[in-house]
Amino acid sequence: MSEPLPDERPQRRREYSGPASTLGLAALVIAVVGLGLWWFEFRDDPSAGTAHTAGGLGVIALPEDRNPTGQPPAAREGRAAPNFRLAALDGQPRALDEFRGRYVLLNFWASWCGPCRAETPDLQDFYSRNLDRNIVVVGVNQQEDAVTARQFTAQFGVTYPILLDTSGAVSQAYATGVGGLPRTYLIGPDGVIQRVYIGRITFDQLRELEAALP
Repeated sequence: MSEPLPDERPQRRREYSGPASTLGLAALVIAVVGLGLWWFEFRDDPSAGTAHTAGGLGVIALPEDRNPTGQPPAAREGRAAPNFRLAALDGQPRALDEFRGRYVLLNFWASWCGPCRAETPDLQDFYSRNLDRNIVVVGVNQQEDAVTARQFTAQFGVTYPILLDTSGAVSQAYATGVGGLPRTYLIGPDGVIQRVYIGRITFDQLRELEAALP
């Protein structure tokens, strides 16, 4: 009885497939990287196109004569704040551009967010103390319905404007390179972002801002 011959396949060397295969893999990698860079660049400019809008709500274009920076709007210090239009709790749409000429403390929040709940009384106190000054607090609820947002505002006695970002498009535009909640942006009367607060904005930070306002 003859013994089975050993399987020579494991010892075979993998044949070189030639330069075409290597170049093809390199081209694929370059294409993927290029696509990723293009996507992030497009995301950095929410005013480009209308992909972020639905039913007239969401990120909208900022007119060139309302942009003093000469650069595309972006959610970072020194750039014009991305313009948007969202429904308020009363159902009426409001645009960020409507507040031009005033300082805007733009706060992104959600009812499930612990730090958001912790900072809301301080934001309301700041808003109430500065009603006669050139600043307004604007809250943007992230992807919750109007009932949930109303319950939250009633619980904390919120009287500053609350807008509903039900699709999440505006929150996504302002989360470029940041992410997480809460996020707060101090926007100057010229529409340019002066400061970005990541995480809970504190009582001391609000007092510091209050003292610095003209």
